[in-house]
Amino acid sequence: MAVVNRDNGFTLLEVMVALLLLAIIMTTSVSMLFVNLKGWESLTSHGDAILHEHLIQKRVASMVQHLVPLVWLDQNQRLLAIKGESRQLQFVSKSPQQYSAGGLFEYLLVEERTPQQGSSLVLYFAPMDPKASALTLPEKGSRRVLISDLEAVEFSYFGSKRDQKRADWHDNWETTSAHYPGLIGLKIRSGGDEGGIQESFFRIRQDYPVAVRRPQ
Repeated sequence: MAVVNRDNGFTLLEVMVALLLLAIIMTTSVSMLFVNLKGWESLTSHGDAILHEHLIQKRVASMVQHLVPLVWLDQNQRLLAIKGESRQLQFVSKSPQQYSAGGLFEYLLVEERTPQQGSSLVLYFAPMDPKASALTLPEKGSRRVLISDLEAVEFSYFGSKRDQKRADWHDNWETTSAHYPGLIGLKIRSGGDEGGIQESFFRIRQDYPVAVRRPQ
């Protein structure tokens, strides 16, 4: 019987099997790499979205907490410089940090809906007109989209609107109320597959209200 000499190399079958195994290993490795990259991108994107919403909430908290409890007065009525509804909040606060001149600004936080982006939390702001006798936004002022791709934005207000009334939560706050709210709540319902609810509460720093007589 003849003896096969294996010292000269591999057979064609062994080479083909080795190449097949190498191809399987490379295909599996590349697939796992793409899966890991996709997972990393998704995790990074989700983390960036959470950080962005956190920074936006801090910005909103700063504006609301420095709200100026301004009161307009005349012989017939007394108006607060705040107007709160379930989908928007309008008030007067200190100027933005980037505005070096200082002074007071009028702000409007409002939910706006579009077919493309769904619900968004939008900020309007402008320097307060010293001759104004009421809140005027959004007819004028700068506009910034703070958070988009949301399902809903909801404001709520805690306090006593009238003297001798028990403090409670309300879905609106009128300019004709006797007092400013003590707390303002903001509920943001995120959209998408990973939607959730984020709820924040901002305490208004109420010292003594600033009374301003209306221009004649």
